[in-house]
Amino acid sequence: MATEEERNWSELPEDLIHLIAKKLPDLVDFIRFRAVCETWRSSAPLSDPPHQLPWLLELFKRKLCHRTLRRRQKYYSVSSGQTLTIPFTDGRPLLWSWIDGGAFSHYLAFNDVDYIVSFLNPLTNDRFSLPAMTRPLHYGTPWMVWTGTDPIRDRCVVVVDRDRTLSNEIGGWCFYDPCNNEWVDQKGFFYASCYWKGKFFSTSPNQATEVFDAYSKELLHEIPPPEDEVLTDKTDELAWRLRRSYLVVSSGVILRVSWFCGSKRKAVEKSVFHISRLDFETADGKPCWVRITDIGDQILFLQEMHGFSVTARSSTGFRQICIYFILPKKFTPYMYDILTGTVERVPCPFNRCTWFLPGL
Repeated sequence: MATEEERNWSELPEDLIHLIAKKLPDLVDFIRFRAVCETWRSSAPLSDPPHQLPWLLELFKRKLCHRTLRRRQKYYSVSSGQTLTIPFTDGRPLLWSWIDGGAFSHYLAFNDVDYIVSFLNPLTNDRFSLPAMTRPLHYGTPWMVWTGTDPIRDRCVVVVDRDRTLSNEIGGWCFYDPCNNEWVDQKGFFYASCYWKGKFFSTSPNQATEVFDAYSKELLHEIPPPEDEVLTDKTDELAWRLRRSYLVVSSGVILRVSWFCGSKRKAVEKSVFHISRLDFETADGKPCWVRITDIGDQILFLQEMHGFSVTARSSTGFRQICIYFILPKKFTPYMYDILTGTVERVPCPFNRCTWFLPGL
């Protein structure tokens, strides 16, 4: 019988090699796995990578810009505990023009000087650009809206623009129509937003959620906020503690996540999150928010004005039935346990960071 040193690991059954590759929690391990030999490489194709969970993308200050990237960009894998350094291979795209929003289905998004939105996959160096936009974006203020499982291949992109210097947060959004190869421009008031199946959703804390047809710009619905967000009494503690609302597409369902946080004198550990599901099939035909306490096998990830959801897996460094969020202004990661209502700091080597979902 052959010893372990003598065993030819390339002779493992291809089905077993593929099964092992699908269990790898980190893309870096997957890439190293494929490099072992030709048999392992052919049994673990790039077109079928393992299910991935987000990395933390390091941010740092540069003069007036509080969130920007480096030429040698660093990432932290919560799953493996590894810090990765991936350099940009040339001077483009301009790091000053990085579009806020963090994770965008494997790609980083950049706003070039000619109002052209470009995309770069830092792992593969794959890049492409969309046609010039119909209007300029405010410098440093636009961000991307998560548009589903694979928006890049579908060329389904929403760019949200907001003038952060104005107290009423005037802004708008641009939807790229891949069929007509053009941008659809829309003005409006918004705070948080998401996109799902041709519809653009926009909302503000304590305010109704507006639902637009992304192509025609027609306002389809104005949905009242969840009851626990409505200000019924000026002395209502939850009302004045409300910090943010998020709209998240989670496994084909629209969720509204309300974050109630204490005053500046209180710690972030006092935070409370309420989750509501958007119900379109009501008796009177009017969509409404329904409070829920169970998100199934999903993990929610929140960052500034934006959120997304991924399917949970065991032994990945992330806990199930939880909300992972980035603390505004400080850009540090925390985890909220939905079942216990407790908050914990997520270990991370970066002072400032946001979420990035890696992919090939």
